[in-house]
Order: sequence, then structure tokens, then C-alpha cells
Amino acid sequence: MLKFFRQNEKLTRWILVIGMTFLMVSWLVFDQSSTFLTQLLEGRSTWATTRDGTSFSESDLRRLQQETRVIGMLGDPIVRQLQFDKDPVHWCLLAKEAEAAGLVGGAADGQSRISEMATTSKLPESNLVGALCREGGMSPKEVFETIAKLNGVERYINLILSGPTRMSVVRIEQTAASLLNAVSGEVTVLDGVNAKVDVPAPSDAELAEQLEEYGDQAPGAGKYGFGYKTADRIRLEWLVVPTTSITAAVEASPALSNIELRKYWLENPGDFAAPQLASTPEAASFESNREAVRSKVLTKVSTDKRAEIAKFISDRLQLSMRGIEQVNGYYSLPADWSARQLTMTALASEVAQKFSIPQPAVESRTEEWIGVKDVAALPVLGGATTNRFGSQPVAATQIIQSLREFGGKPTLVAQVAVAGPVLQTALGDVVAFRVTAAEAAAAPASVDAAREALTKDVARVERFEKLETMIGDIQKQAGDQGLSAVAQAFGTKVEPFTDLRQGEKQFLQYGLKFPGSLPTLGSDAAVAKAIVLKAMSLPSGRNIADLPVADRTVVVAAPEKLAVVAARIDSVTPMHRGDLAPLLTNDRFKGVAASEMAEGSPLDLFTLEAITERQGFTLANPRPEQDSADSDEAKSESKASKS
Repeated sequence: MLKFFRQNEKLTRWILVIGMTFLMVSWLVFDQSSTFLTQLLEGRSTWATTRDGTSFSESDLRRLQQETRVIGMLGDPIVRQLQFDKDPVHWCLLAKEAEAAGLVGGAADGQSRISEMATTSKLPESNLVGALCREGGMSPKEVFETIAKLNGVERYINLILSGPTRMSVVRIEQTAASLLNAVSGEVTVLDGVNAKVDVPAPSDAELAEQLEEYGDQAPGAGKYGFGYKTADRIRLEWLVVPTTSITAAVEASPALSNIELRKYWLENPGDFAAPQLASTPEAASFESNREAVRSKVLTKVSTDKRAEIAKFISDRLQLSMRGIEQVNGYYSLPADWSARQLTMTALASEVAQKFSIPQPAVESRTEEWIGVKDVAALPVLGGATTNRFGSQPVAATQIIQSLREFGGKPTLVAQVAVAGPVLQTALGDVVAFRVTAAEAAAAPASVDAAREALTKDVARVERFEKLETMIGDIQKQAGDQGLSAVAQAFGTKVEPFTDLRQGEKQFLQYGLKFPGSLPTLGSDAAVAKAIVLKAMSLPSGRNIADLPVADRTVVVAAPEKLAVVAARIDSVTPMHRGDLAPLLTNDRFKGVAASEMAEGSPLDLFTLEAITERQGFTLANPRPEQDSADSDEAKSESKASKS
């Protein structure tokens, strides 16, 4: 072999050149595309399967997460009731059953619903679509397809609920009367927060138990609204070049001299009124249009100057990062970076000197934590956006939510201690910002870290439990002395309520039973039902207000609100006969009527637990929540694996 190479020296050199070139190209290609290949393989890998052999890939899961964000924005009653926007597994299996039933239409079905929503809310349809696209990170067509799937899921649920029972007209009328009769009167709400009820101070053991159960829930997300998990929070600083400074600099520049204005007028005659007849037509026409010319030139030059300033800031920040290694788009910052980085104050000074404007203001929130969602309320920065990432404007909040420290997003690369893209407000202010520190959402480390909230919530439960044992006494006091005496005894107030129904007509026609609302308490189905049924049990043919107060007083617990409600009924407005006719032929309403007669809730058929068992849903590769890069995905898999 060696002899062959010695005798064919020229051929040997060519073999070496070609071989080394091939190795270098292979190294470069696979080094740069390793992330892409990894993502591609992950997208094709199986995420989960169902009993019928259907499999879902990792890319399917990512699409489902996008879809749940979209449907969560709609405020749809059935979505809120079943909460399938909270878990992609739940949404996936409901949509699968609806599609199998042939109830899911195409994108046009979803677009039709969006159009109706835009008309009802008096919003431009494009704005609504744009908001949904941004929330889900999807194209308009994908958003329409998602809404079409939601329509199909609702058709499926309503079909199941209305199918099992055939009811007579009499039964439908009775149910409609129960749901649509309107009750008016007065109410006092004794809740666990405001009612004067003496309870012992919670022990540390009780507080620890409360923290263990709800510590990983966001405030308002757990049962009764309990939750103590801190939100994603940051510290940051930002620089603002006000549009007034830019405009003033342009107005003082030669760009608005008579020569430049006349030149623009001559080069753009179509932008202005036709020349007027005069002894000197050119001069007369320019002078008559001078202010309009000046306005256009000022706008154009200011826009150009704004872009120039934004580019200078962006280039200067990029220059300060030169030489720092990047991995997958993120900088590997040195340990002393905070001392070496270009400060916002130094950058502001450079901008002022470069463009002959007053030094831009630098705002700082580096000594206090700010919730990511609160960034939108910060002055100037909160309303600034960029079009760097596509046609849809991206706000500072969205960029900050994409920080690597919060899990990161491949489409919005951002990290702590590295300035984000230069932003601009609707008024034309130019904004640069940098997140200086970030803490991901986490449960409190100890009782002391959330002692005040824990104490308040545990005491709230204990007050309610004590109030519940006093319902008989409260009923007697309200009947004998009136609601005012009850309110005075417990430190609450008496408030009037009108037209309380078990179900509001505008929702019943869509197969949804949403009860009316009471002052202080809000909407509670069990309380509304107790009050309406009490009213319907009163003697007919008599003025209700003439009946003894004790006969028309009802006291009922509202466990979901941790409250006890005392109500006095003063009048009942029967269902309008005109409302009955459309309900008699409405299959969705028949579903509501059937559920009223059934024991338990038919909606239990569509809970996450029921549907995962029915479908035989199984994760292909279950893993602990802490190992997942996406917290939403991890929670979904955890729930599914438990089921």
C-alpha cells in the first residue's frame, strides 16, 4: 500500500485533499444542525398512545399546547366549566372523540365563529385573529382549524347530553320554569373573610399542611382560589429615547430648510394640491402648500432618524458582545460580565452625543422584583413592540416570557444580562432594555415565606366551617328579626338582588346552564337553585311580600365560595311564555333539562379522568415533572400517568 502511494504521489495528494474536505464539511454541517436534527427526531418520536392504536408525536403535543392557549383566550363557558384548556391531554382526547363522531368542520367553520365573535364584541376581526395568533404562535389558518375543533367538541358534548332522554313537553316546560323563573329580594353573605366569627389562630402545623397542599398552585388557581406559588419575576432596566427629542433634533436640522422643502415638493408633486394660477405659479404653489410639505418631510425624516437611532443602539449593543461564544443562540457570559457590560447609562450618553439630543432617560427596577405580567404596566416599555420576529408585533412582555431562565422558546431567543431587541412605541419612542435577574415561578420554601397568606386562608376555612354549624340559628334569627339583624351580628351588609335565575336564557339556548349572580357572592349554582326552589314552593295566588318573613327566608351554604347565604324572597317573575317556544325544539336545552333530572352531572363523562380511562391513554415515555423543559407539558403528563 505504501509503495502504491509513493509511486502515485499526485493521486495521493488528491485523495488527502478530497478526504479532508469531506471531513470538514461533515463536521460543520452536523455541528450547526445538531439542534435541528435533535428537534426533528423529537418531533417524530411517539409521545402517547390510545387503546385504539392511535399514536401522538412530540410535535403533536407542541401543537396541542398551542391550541389550548388559543381556546383559553376565548372565554368560552364550556371550556371554563370543564377546564380542558388547562391540559393538552384533556383537549386532545375530547377533540379526538369529536372528530371520530364526524362533528369537526374545516377552517371555514372556525373562521365563521371568529367573525361572529368580532361582530358581537364590536372589534375588528383582524385584531381578534392577530391576538389569537400571537397567543398560540400559530398562523390564521391554524387558529381557524383550532376553533373548528372547539366547535366540534361542543357539538359532541351537547349531542351526548341531549341524546339519552326523551322528555315530554310538560317536563320541558317544568324544567324551563325552574330555570327561568326570576326571583328578587335581599341577601346578606357571610363569608370566611369578612364575617365576624371567632376562630382560634391557625397552628404552624395547619399552615404547613396548607402550604404542602397548595404551595405549588398559582394564587387563584387552586381550590377556593388558594395558591402561594410566586410568579415568574424579574429585575430590569431600560433606556428611552423620547419621540419629542427625535422630532426636536429633526426640526433643528437642515432637513427642514426651505431648500430641502422645495426640493421635496418638486420631486413629489402628486402628494400635494394642484398648482394654483399666479404670476409666478411655481412659487405660489409651493408657498400655498409649504406647511403640508413641511409636515410630510418632518414625518419622513423623523422616521428615518428613529430607524437610525434604533440601528445605532442595536449595533452598539451587539458590538459590546463581540468575542463572546454562543451556543444555540445563547451567549456563554463570563463570570465578570456585570462589570464588563455596556451600561444603559453609558449607552444613553453615546446616543446623546451621536445624535445631538438630550441624554435619554434610563429607568431601573434592579432593586425590586417585578412579575413578568406586570411589565406591561411599566411606563413606555410596557407598550413598546418590535417587528423583528415577523409581521405581528412582539411586546417586551412576550420577549421576557421567552427568557432561557423561564424555559426559553426557539422563536424568541432571550436571556438574562443580554439586552433584548430595540423596541418602539406607537408614539415613536425608541426603547432598549435588559433583564438583569430572573426567578422562575416556585413554591414558597417555608411557611414563613407565605405566613400572612396562609394564615388568612386557613382562618377563612375555619370561619366557614363554624358558620356552617350555625345555619339553623342564622335561619331562626333571619326569620324572627330579619336580615338586618343577621348582617349586624356578623358585620356584613344587606344588599338587594333582582331577577336571580338558575339559568340565563342567552346561555341555555346553547346548552349551558349559567346561574345568575348575587351581590358579594357572585354566581353559584347551588345557592341560586336553593333560592329559586324555595320561591317556587311558596303559595301561589298571593302577594309574596305579604307572607311571613320566616316563610320566605332561606339560608344555605355555598361551599365553593366558603360562605353562608341568607336571602329573603320578595317577588317572583314567572318565565315568559314567549321564551318557551324556541326551547321546546332546542336539542341543546333538552340536554340541560336531562341533566337536571339525572343524578350527578352528565358532564362527568368529559372530565380528564373519565376520558383518559375511556380512551386508554398512555404516555410512551413518562418522566418526572422536574426533568421536563416545558412545565405545562410536564404537568399534563403527570396527570395522565396518574390516571
